[in-house]
Amino acid sequence: MVSSNLIYIDIVVVGPTASGKTHWAFDWACRHNAEIISADSRQIYRDMNIGTAKPPVALREKIVHHLLDIRAPDEIYSAGQFVRDARAAILDARSRGKKVALVGGTGLYIKSLLFGLAELPPEDAAAREIFLSQRDQTSTEELYELLLQQDPERASALSPRDRYRILRALWLFHASGQQPSRIYREQTRNPPDVSWGEIVGLLPERNVLYDRINDRVVRMFEEGWMEEMHQLIRKGFGKNAPGFRSLGYSEILDFLSGLQSYDETLRLIQQKTRQFAKRQITWFRHMAPVRWIS
Repeated sequence: MVSSNLIYIDIVVVGPTASGKTHWAFDWACRHNAEIISADSRQIYRDMNIGTAKPPVALREKIVHHLLDIRAPDEIYSAGQFVRDARAAILDARSRGKKVALVGGTGLYIKSLLFGLAELPPEDAAAREIFLSQRDQTSTEELYELLLQQDPERASALSPRDRYRILRALWLFHASGQQPSRIYREQTRNPPDVSWGEIVGLLPERNVLYDRINDRVVRMFEEGWMEEMHQLIRKGFGKNAPGFRSLGYSEILDFLSGLQSYDETLRLIQQKTRQFAKRQITWFRHMAPVRWIS
């Protein structure tokens, strides 16, 4: 019998995008009277269904999926908020006699819930806003060079074009006086009150995975991804919305702005998604003992 005060997860399902996590976890949940806790930093956003590959409505009607559609595209959502919300969802499911599957590809969310959060400096919203506004006119390339000087390890883990995460790292260094890479390495010393049955990783052969990714991007456009973007724009969401950092959305914005062709947009999204999948695989291979299924 699992204590009602313990955050117990029966199974954790990880893997790169397009590896089949959604349907694998759904089948498991059906067999075990379980509910699913989503650990996906993009599927939290409302009205972004096609581009984030949310579980189909038919699956969600049969099995409860927690932490989908919980934020507007212009809202920021952190790993700390995820841990809080996931803990509440797990306790809710357990209170109704359900087993729990934690499923997703956002490694930081899963690591933070299972092993604890790094100790970050207290958030000072006003000071952070001043810090960011003072760097509005600084190019992303210059910001990345600065991060290379302050914390080469963290810089090497980021894309030189990822302005948001570069600024986040620079802010952490500014606010704490410590290198962000060191902060992230030093997990909470006290073991969290979280335990789990096993971690299963889905990992198709590389050529199979890449074919799935390429085909899925094509299918997303066929299912109306472009119209989804038009609807988001009509609702007033702009290029700086946190939700638009999701794979593909900035490329579609560039297409709609006339900066590139449709074919180039499709090719770029496929390429960046394959690169993202490769990073996910690397993350999960270093996270914890995982039982890999091909």
